[in-house]
Amino acid sequence: MLGVVLVLLLAFLTVVFTPLFDRTITSTPDPATTYAEASTAAAELAAGEGDEINDLCRSVVIDSGERVERSVVLLHGFTNCPQQYSAFAKAYADAGYNVVIPRLPGHGEADRLTKAPSDVGPDDLVAAADEAVDIAAGLGRDVTVVGLSGGGTLASWLAYQRDEVTEAVLLAPLVAPKAVPDALAAPIARLSRFIPDEYIWWDGEQKEELASPPYAYPRFSVRSLGAFLAVGRAAEVQDSQRTTQLQRLVVVTNENDLAVSNRGVSDIERQLEHVLAVGHNANSEVNYVFLAEDEYRHDLIDPEGENADVLTEIYAEIGPLMGLDALESYVP
Repeated sequence: MLGVVLVLLLAFLTVVFTPLFDRTITSTPDPATTYAEASTAAAELAAGEGDEINDLCRSVVIDSGERVERSVVLLHGFTNCPQQYSAFAKAYADAGYNVVIPRLPGHGEADRLTKAPSDVGPDDLVAAADEAVDIAAGLGRDVTVVGLSGGGTLASWLAYQRDEVTEAVLLAPLVAPKAVPDALAAPIARLSRFIPDEYIWWDGEQKEELASPPYAYPRFSVRSLGAFLAVGRAAEVQDSQRTTQLQRLVVVTNENDLAVSNRGVSDIERQLEHVLAVGHNANSEVNYVFLAEDEYRHDLIDPEGENADVLTEIYAEIGPLMGLDALESYVP
């Protein structure tokens, strides 16, 4: 009996703590080559969203009616939705960008207690991010990707894998949760595939009454979290498919962030440096840190989020990093 237990324990430890059973995640680029192709793909993206989606959370494409110099993909955070980028979308559009904001799989449903996130795997996340870049490639000659939290994880993946992406902005990317040691990020990603899913409230006191922001989920799926962590790990350890160089990388972290660990972000940065055109210009790699004394919370962008009262200050700092010098004027 003891021998059986030891064998099972060894098998468990092998699955959870070694990369032997990690799945390879692959980008499948199919970029639109013309504005017409991109417009068709954008219409199909919108048509694929049913009545279960909150109207505020549907995927958004803002274009000027023609292909422009630059387009931008905005990737929302874990358990949030495209509405999170409402101010950014207007600012980028006014700056002459065509804008793509995809709703990530399992997110944005009107039922904030939906269990749709349980069905989301890393391949689903990467496929949605790829589709957004495919559309953006037809809307702009160069593509910028911007991501917050889980969206920052996907933005790092796209920057590492997709030739169409020339600039990446990572805002507090989710590489590892703050509540657990960084070394457990990979085990959580692996283990979440094999065990029954669990949902954890963001606020154990307010639970489903948590209303800031009102369109985001008040709880998160451990399996869905594992899917984001798996993409983050793949961005760290897998080889790049790029044949061109990333021209610019901006990484923003927050010392007061209570949701994500900043320690693992350096691993993503080091990996992206392999494809970054260092020396292309003096501004090719930018690291910006909000200090603990600023007391800003994790969500640095949502007009109805936890930093709503100080968002003008935050936007004034990060706007210039993105070429949006008047970003603070877009705060509602």
